[in-house]
Amino acid sequence: MFIGVAAVVLILIIPPAPAAIWDWPTEGPHTVVRDFRAPSSPWGPGHRGLDLAATSSEIRAPAPGVISFSGIVADRGVLTIRTPEGSLISMEPVTALVTAGDVVAQGDVIAQLEPGHCAELCLHLGLREGGKYRSPRRELGVLQRAVLLPLGDYARG
Repeated sequence: MFIGVAAVVLILIIPPAPAAIWDWPTEGPHTVVRDFRAPSSPWGPGHRGLDLAATSSEIRAPAPGVISFSGIVADRGVLTIRTPEGSLISMEPVTALVTAGDVVAQGDVIAQLEPGHCAELCLHLGLREGGKYRSPRRELGVLQRAVLLPLGDYARG
């Protein structure tokens, strides 16, 4: 009974995840295939973005901005949007339909997705603010909630 009451109380006091402020850049179910993993140092290993599942090759601008880079990096097409707030949104592997200096609106078709980043078709979406990478989950409205686990034997002392 206590667990049921506690669950109801938690549901009532925990606010819902914030709404997305970006458009999802890929077509299909909004699925994160591989999550962001911050590196332990600026040059250390990590996964500096989210891999998003895609069901077609059409890529849309998740937010408005100016194309700050459109080219090849390490043998794959990369596209970067600088938002009005100064954030940098990077996407790969893509064939860009826009060039550096172009202004894009949120939702504009800006690239064609190329295969090869994941086993199945996916887009790597990165976000840099102030020169540092962070997960774009909040902007996409797919925050992960912390999950409290029972203490098990530790609770008994």
